[in-house]
Amino acid sequence: MSTKSGTSLDRLRRRVLFERVIARIQAAEPGRWVLKGGMALEVRLRDDARLTKDVDLGVRDNVDTAPDLHERLIDILATALDQDFFVFTVGPPQRLRDDGAGFPTWRAKVDAKLADKPFGRIQLDVSPRTHELHTTDTLAVPNSLDFAGIPGVNVEAIDIHRHAAEKFHGMLRDFGERENSRVRDLLDLAILLDHDLLTPARTAAAIGTVWLERDRSEPRKELPPLPESWPDRYERIAIDQGIDVQSYPAAAARVAQLWAQMFSDEESGSPH
Repeated sequence: MSTKSGTSLDRLRRRVLFERVIARIQAAEPGRWVLKGGMALEVRLRDDARLTKDVDLGVRDNVDTAPDLHERLIDILATALDQDFFVFTVGPPQRLRDDGAGFPTWRAKVDAKLADKPFGRIQLDVSPRTHELHTTDTLAVPNSLDFAGIPGVNVEAIDIHRHAAEKFHGMLRDFGERENSRVRDLLDLAILLDHDLLTPARTAAAIGTVWLERDRSEPRKELPPLPESWPDRYERIAIDQGIDVQSYPAAAARVAQLWAQMFSDEESGSPH
């Protein structure tokens, strides 16, 4: 399968795990979970997206405690489905840093076995965010096990403009004395622009919403300077992952151009 597709075996294994986890979530709790983050880009763009180790999921519920989420995930992933013979073990969720509005994200490690042999591990990052999940798209998840007669599944994914807005927010977030390390958000934005997936006016509206929700403020009209360490790190990530994407200077310039276009359009009232 890896030789035929040209995709690394590691990526294929993670993709299979993701597909089977999503299938169980959709079967157990349809309409409650929304795919976000890098894996949402991989569903849209396949191998053109950046490889990610995490599966980011929004959920339209409150998650009050780690034990509550742990029990819920165990119940979901314990479902025997489509005779795929996967068995999942869920580790206890850990609470990560809250966002600017005080909403938490929980991380749980999921190990998989196939025929009693270890198959792989993925991380689920679960964010209870009902207010962020109003606008979504329904996407067909790539079906790596179609050859085995396993049915495919659709997933609800975050709207692409909202997704870009969250990438901008992560890229520009102020961590005080600690440098912002989210250079991967710039890379993802460059990939979205390469595929002509963003409409400036809709992205600007989504950015305004994200800033209001998370910072209780409006975004700056000029894009702040990016950290000095980013050029080398950006190029290294692109090379390590074999991504055919524009260089750091070109990516930074194009993202800055989009920002200026969005907010100059906003001020002038020009529709785009």
